[in-house]
Amino acid sequence: MSTLEVCLVRHGQSVSNAAGVWQGQGDSPLSDIGRTQVASLRRALQRQQYDLVMSSDLSRAADTAKASGVEVEHDRAWREIHVGAWEGLTMEQVVERFPEQIEALQARQTFAIGGGESWPEVFARADASLAALRARLPDGGRAIVFTHGGIIAALVSGLLGARDRFPWPLGRMRNTGRTTLRFTGDQVELVSHNDDTHIPSELRQNYEPRPDQVVVRMTSVAGDSEMANTGTADFNSAIKSARKTGAGGAVSVSGTSRQIADLAQDTVGTSSNKFRFVEPAHGASSELLISENHQMLLDYGLPMMQI
Repeated sequence: MSTLEVCLVRHGQSVSNAAGVWQGQGDSPLSDIGRTQVASLRRALQRQQYDLVMSSDLSRAADTAKASGVEVEHDRAWREIHVGAWEGLTMEQVVERFPEQIEALQARQTFAIGGGESWPEVFARADASLAALRARLPDGGRAIVFTHGGIIAALVSGLLGARDRFPWPLGRMRNTGRTTLRFTGDQVELVSHNDDTHIPSELRQNYEPRPDQVVVRMTSVAGDSEMANTGTADFNSAIKSARKTGAGGAVSVSGTSRQIADLAQDTVGTSSNKFRFVEPAHGASSELLISENHQMLLDYGLPMMQI
């Protein structure tokens, strides 16, 4: 049975990202940092080959797609969610001007954000885009899509069967972060999530936990015999301790690839028995965010730092 690998890439930092304002289908260009991120991404992709390269037609994605170094197909179906009148506003301005929409959002009601699109409309558009891509490569192969954080979240949450959960169990996509999926028949495997290890460390978007949260940084080791050398005698006990900490900091633990994959599966609580996490390679890192009422995989299966 053939296998199709799809790499979903969020665009580099845009001017609107840098300013901290909402952007949907407005055409905010890449910032200076965004262009630096794209240059780093280009180096990471230069030895990669893909059977299909696609991109949103918005310039922040289209200009990021140039990192592939090959001809790119642009398709507006891969655009970000349309946020209507929220475009260009800070979150504080949105709260002030659209209190009824914020109330609806908190109540998990369905509505057109800013008069633009509703999330169910985005889900349908994203699902149709992925289905069309898969139909073009019926014999398998490799594809890469340069798109937006909302679209990637919509797709992955759907594959997980977790769209009715809030917040979603996989972390927000970082700029030029890559999420890689493999499709074999009706089975889906997540190889890695939010991989931005191509970016210089000073430009990476590290998550700063709140006082009631703890970030667990997990490194995969080859097997139980190596775990004794990591200072972590019991992976499960270390995770349980981290859950009780909630001290606004970070802890580091090591576990076998199987243990980390099982924890990832448990964390997202997928309702789909067709979805599985690929065991991360030896030395790969993953980050888990834990609070009293929530847990989230910030990233998964990242290779050893390249820079």
